Amino acid sequence: MEYPVTLDDMTPAISDDLKIRIVSWYFDEGLNYREIRDRAKCSTGLISKVIHNYCSYGQVTNPFSKRTGRVSKNQDGAVEYISSLIEANPVLYLDEIQRRLLSMRGVEMSISSLSRLLIQYGLTRKHTQKAAAERDEELRTIWEADMARYTDPGVFVALDESAVDNKTLQREYGRSMVGSPCVRRATFLRGVRYSILPALTTEGIIALDIFEGSVTKEHFLTFIHDQVVCFSFY
Repeated sequence: MEYPVTLDDMTPAISDDLKIRIVSWYFDEGLNYREIRDRAKCSTGLISKVIHNYCSYGQVTNPFSKRTGRVSKNQDGAVEYISSLIEANPVLYLDEIQRRLLSMRGVEMSISSLSRLLIQYGLTRKHTQKAAAERDEELRTIWEADMARYTDPGVFVALDESAVDNKTLQREYGRSMVGSPCVRRATFLRGVRYSILPALTTEGIIALDIFEGSVTKEHFLTFIHDQVVCFSFY
């Protein structure tokens, strides 16, 4: 039996983040489709599609689906230019991309149209990951080749530092209604900062130092000299 399509069924496209939450609600929390529908404010058909994609492909979207529709004239050639812009500088704001499109390509596009275009072609907003500009790939390759001569993983000791304070667990992104800012009450003070220096081998953690404050060069070298170098593996 076919049911008539209502306005309630014509829900807008939802983000992959919400789709992941739908999968978690279904498999981890055991919610049914109706409970997820009320929580996510979307149709049960969309929920069924998300669950089907996850079970079939291991992800919330169908990797084999193709975009439909014809690219508008004002987008002709703009996608390649935008992709090159973002590849060179991934932290550009939409208004900056908009101005460069107009000045360099003569394409005038609204912010909303530009946002939809980026989403359509899979260019989504993410938290940035930093890569050291000083990194030398050639030296890195030489180092990897030199380390390849060590066949016993037991000779390696992994060292790293970590820290925690009152702001560590504060989330950097949130959501709110369109046109209103996303505001969440939170402390502006870091509080007491604690640092940890572990030394890890295949046998487990062989040395550990937890202290108040940040890791300095002197503290790090003292930790290596007093707790790591003097450690006997045999």
